[in-house]
Amino acid sequence: MNESFNQFLLSLFPSMNLRRRCTIFCFQFLAVIATIFAAGCGDRNLVQVQLHTRPSPGKDLLRLEIQAQVTGPLTGIRYRWFSVSGGCEPQESDSPITTFKFAENATRDRVTVELWRDDKVVARNDIDVTLDEERLRVESERVIGVKIEITNIPPYQPYGGDKTHADIGGDVDGKAASGCKIFVYARAGDTWYIQPMADSPLTIRPDNTWTSWTHTGSSYAALIVRPGYDAPSRLDLLPPIGGYVVGRTVVEGRK
Repeated sequence: MNESFNQFLLSLFPSMNLRRRCTIFCFQFLAVIATIFAAGCGDRNLVQVQLHTRPSPGKDLLRLEIQAQVTGPLTGIRYRWFSVSGGCEPQESDSPITTFKFAENATRDRVTVELWRDDKVVARNDIDVTLDEERLRVESERVIGVKIEITNIPPYQPYGGDKTHADIGGDVDGKAASGCKIFVYARAGDTWYIQPMADSPLTIRPDNTWTSWTHTGSSYAALIVRPGYDAPSRLDLLPPIGGYVVGRTVVEGRK
C-alpha cells in the first residue's frame, strides 16, 4: 500500500491496525457515494410544498393570501385547503393560491394544504397565521367617531312575528371605512334576529343614510361592520364595538 495513503489512514484512525483502518474507510467512502447518488437520482415523482403568506389585495386586514410553492411534477395536482376556525376561499381548486379569512374574534389560526393527484395525497404542509393586530388597531382609529342612529323607529311589539313588517332607517355620523355595511337586528323575547333576512347587509348611501324594512320586535339594533363580517342570523347578546364591528346603536320600539 502506498506509504502516504497509509499515513493518511493512520491520521484518521491512530489507534487501529492497518486492516481495520482500511475497512472502516471503505465503508465510509461508500456511504458518501450512496448519499450523493441518492440526492442526484432520487424519486422524480416526489412532490414537496411550502406555504407563504402575504396581505390580501384590498383593504381587508382580516384576510390573508396564502400561496403554495411546489417542487416536483404538477400534472394532475389539485389543492385542498383547511383551517382550524377560519375559512379558505377557494377551499379546493387547481390553483396554488387561496384567500384565508380569520374567524370572528380570532387572532391566530393554522392553515393546511393537501395536494391530491387522482385519489391520493402526494404532499401536505401547514402554516401558522397571526392577525396583524397593530395594523388593525391603526385602521380602527381611522373610524373612531363613527356613530350610527336609528331615526325611523319601528313600533314596539315584544314578540314580533314573521307577518309583522315595519320600515326602519337612520343615518351615520362620521366617515365609515370603505366597504363597511350595516346589519339590522330586531329583538323578540330574549333573542336578536337579523333583519330583514339572513345575509342581507345594508349599504350606506352617499348622504350617509340607510333604510330597510324589518319584522317588528321589542327593540332594534343597527351595526356598522367591516367587510368580511359573518353576521349570525340570531344572537343572545349583540357583539361589542371592536374588530369587525365599528359602530352600534340600540333603541326600544316606538310605543
